[in-house]
Amino acid sequence: MSTAATRSRPTMADVAARAGVSKMTVSRVVNGRPGVSASMHARVQAAIDALGYVPSHRGRSLAVGRTQLLGMLVLDVVSEWVWPLIRGAGREAEARGYQLLLRTTGMGEVASFDVRQPSLASDLFDGLIIVSWRVPLAFARQLARRRFPVVLVDAFQRPRRIDWISSEDRRGAYRATRHLLGLGHRQIAFISGGREPYLARERLAGFQAAMQEARLMGRVLHGDFTHQSGYRHALELLNAPHGPTAIFAANDLMAIGVLDAAKELRVEVPSQLSVFGFDDIQSASRTSPALTTVARPYDEMGAAAVARAVEAVEAPEDVRRAIQVDLPTRLVIRSSTGAPRGSTS
Repeated sequence: MSTAATRSRPTMADVAARAGVSKMTVSRVVNGRPGVSASMHARVQAAIDALGYVPSHRGRSLAVGRTQLLGMLVLDVVSEWVWPLIRGAGREAEARGYQLLLRTTGMGEVASFDVRQPSLASDLFDGLIIVSWRVPLAFARQLARRRFPVVLVDAFQRPRRIDWISSEDRRGAYRATRHLLGLGHRQIAFISGGREPYLARERLAGFQAAMQEARLMGRVLHGDFTHQSGYRHALELLNAPHGPTAIFAANDLMAIGVLDAAKELRVEVPSQLSVFGFDDIQSASRTSPALTTVARPYDEMGAAAVARAVEAVEAPEDVRRAIQVDLPTRLVIRSSTGAPRGSTS
């Protein structure tokens, strides 16, 4: 190999020669292993800096027995809430010395995955983060039974023996309903995300708890987290003889559907109808009027999922325990909510 070629791509042997140490010592320094004195560590680091040596990812993986690669399975990559979550996950992965490989099936389809698939049955990933309430839990359970590190973000159900990252949705929905009640609303309808998904049931439970405290009965219609279901149910509610003064939709997409239905029926928001959403996607601040909503900390959820995956990967199997994390939500009050006409509150 020519001197020029060596300079353009220095090797561990080059670092060892410059520092006057063995390749094993350089390997210990690069991989953060003990057994190297402070003075020798400084000498090796100086040689690394002088040569511009960049450790081989493959070589480092062999040295530590891991690929330093995490998989993230996202079914619907076009959803607005996905990108802040991916951003937070990517930032945390980089900070911890891992790479993140994203996989998607597209458009939110319910996927059928098997651990025998080549990309999952191989040694490609150290751990997997599953981001969707639409992935069947059987898949995550298969991985967990194999002692493969897997972290769920907003799964269809909430298994207690698998790592879980989400947000305090029940509390967020409770606080949102209390806000509407505080404005003077008594006829409040709720459009849920369905009867079965965990997130939908948590948000409905928060709404119902606040209404029961106020000794009120709110009407509940079951949507499916889509714009179309919010629009359709809003038309039903607003065309009824005694319609609600406020509609709380279990996500922003359905709430935007409510706004579209109100506009079509010439119902003024918020003077005739208050509309509340959930998620705080980017579109929520761009509607007319801007949508009041419950903000979920997607960026922090992504970071927490990666942090937990790395902890699971690096922890000995005999001490690994499932951890469940729910991060706080917050109300974002915009112009789609206000006091009902005739209210004295």
